[in-house]
Amino acid sequence: MKELPDYFVHVPEAFALVEEGVYRCSGVLTQEQIKYLDTLDLKTVLVLSVEGPSRAFTQYIKAKGIRRIHLGMTRWQSSLGWKPVSEELIKDGLECILDRSTHPLLVVCSSGVRETGTLVGCLRKLQHWNFNSIVYEYRSFAGGKGKYAQELFIELFDVDLVSLPPSLPEWFAYEQKMWLREQRERFAELHGGIKI
Repeated sequence: MKELPDYFVHVPEAFALVEEGVYRCSGVLTQEQIKYLDTLDLKTVLVLSVEGPSRAFTQYIKAKGIRRIHLGMTRWQSSLGWKPVSEELIKDGLECILDRSTHPLLVVCSSGVRETGTLVGCLRKLQHWNFNSIVYEYRSFAGGKGKYAQELFIELFDVDLVSLPPSLPEWFAYEQKMWLREQRERFAELHGGIKI
């Protein structure tokens, strides 16, 4: 196979911008894909799978002085029943994403789909997205790798488990403010102009 010139960009598998300062992708990266990460100026890599990232990616994280949080190793449980991931993994992952001091942050798991997709789905639930929109986003990344159990986990996840950190990202604080305003307007509309 012919080698591509250096100016061609090799974007990591399942890569996307989740929100400003939060990215996602597969944790199995080639040397060429790792070069793309330099454009993100990462501060933190959040690893959700039990397996660590590829050797080349691990060396990159170390060389760049990027903080690595390996929740998959510390929050793994062997007997979860029907649940594809533990609630502690998702809760801790969400608290990390919502802590502005960790940004720019990259969320990875071995496939870039299972744990990462579940975490992003639960973030969307915390952002008050419509469930159909959450499932649509999850399936668009999962392709044929999606699991119904993950969608069910997202639907049943209790967002009240999440403790909001003091330094929230602006995008989340703004969304929460807008959602609260909308709820107040709906209440007033339903109750004849009574404001809360």
